[in-house]
Amino acid sequence: MRREIRVRNVTWKDYGISTNLQKELKAFCLQYGEKKKRGILLTDCEMIESAAEETSPQLGKYLLKSVTKDLGYEQLEYDTQYGRIPVGKTDFYGYRRKFFFILYQKKIGDKQNTRSKYNEVRQKELT
Repeated sequence: MRREIRVRNVTWKDYGISTNLQKELKAFCLQYGEKKKRGILLTDCEMIESAAEETSPQLGKYLLKSVTKDLGYEQLEYDTQYGRIPVGKTDFYGYRRKFFFILYQKKIGDKQNTRSKYNEVRQKELT
């Protein structure tokens, strides 16, 4: 019997993302508001938005707010704009890691590698 994939159990290492790359991706996302406001590099903004939606349509708006405003689960749990977040803390941070993995793949433009790395992570979780 196959186990269902649990995003919460996938680590940064499983995604192949180092500490320095985490910082780089986080800094990239924190520039979102400035880029949007100035109307520059809108493709970067679209990349961040699509990565959030692709990660989880249900959590996309929470993920977008989290990564672009550097907000943790506690600040989003009872969000006044979107309402209560529909997952627990551990799951949320698992989806946040997955978001950064998808964003990284979008940044390097290697969609084939995205599929193979994701399938590799899935296989690891299923065994």
